[in-house]
Amino acid sequence: MNNNHNYPKPKALITGFSSGIGYAYSNYLSKQGWDLSLISQQESKAKKAFDAINNPHAKYYIADLSKPEEVLRVLKNIESPKLIVANAGVTKYGEAGQLSSAEKRDLFYLLCTGVIDLIEHFLPNMKKTKEGRIVIISSIGAITPMPKSSIYAAAKSGIFSYGQSLHQELLKYNIPVTVSLPGYVKTEAHKRAGLEHLNRKVPSWMWVNAERVVLETENASQAGKSKIIPGIIYKLVKPFLQFNLANRLWNRITRRK
Repeated sequence: MNNNHNYPKPKALITGFSSGIGYAYSNYLSKQGWDLSLISQQESKAKKAFDAINNPHAKYYIADLSKPEEVLRVLKNIESPKLIVANAGVTKYGEAGQLSSAEKRDLFYLLCTGVIDLIEHFLPNMKKTKEGRIVIISSIGAITPMPKSSIYAAAKSGIFSYGQSLHQELLKYNIPVTVSLPGYVKTEAHKRAGLEHLNRKVPSWMWVNAERVVLETENASQAGKSKIIPGIIYKLVKPFLQFNLANRLWNRITRRK
């Protein structure tokens, strides 16, 4: 008799699961037979996404991950996973000096410091068992200037650096840490940040769909790579991202009129 269906399913934790890359990642892992712990900020969106994923071995939690006390609260209820996908985030647009202290603090915690808190909550058990994987969704903005999104870029750069350092540190524990650096991805993030003009102005060839990001990121993670830039176009332009000409062209394409 085949009792494989009785074996424990691997557990994954995904933050920001209700849309975009987080939703695509949840769908992908669900189809691979994972037991999912999912975190989102908004109850209505979480319920809708959770129903669509339709995984009987999944559970979702509501938490505002820009608040340290919320991170601590929700993590107390989640069993240590074999895979962490730190994806939750927002895009924040504003000239330097425009954002309030609270906005800057919350954004940086959500995108960087809070991700560190979440990962390091589970690290002792992962190191003890010497198994598991960690995926961090950063941004191409971590390695190229982003005028009027400097706090966002700084946080994404910070978590990228953390992930690269952590990857080296955890090699002896057989725990790869992979940081994904997507460019423009068709999600609701731009709309929420008041950047809907990007949907019109950015050429179609510069967009990567969330499913492609997930597939390339997951393949890189399973291969033990420390970083991945999803999408062929971004792989090709990476060597030129620090050039002034490239940044002038990028800013011309994406600026408001």
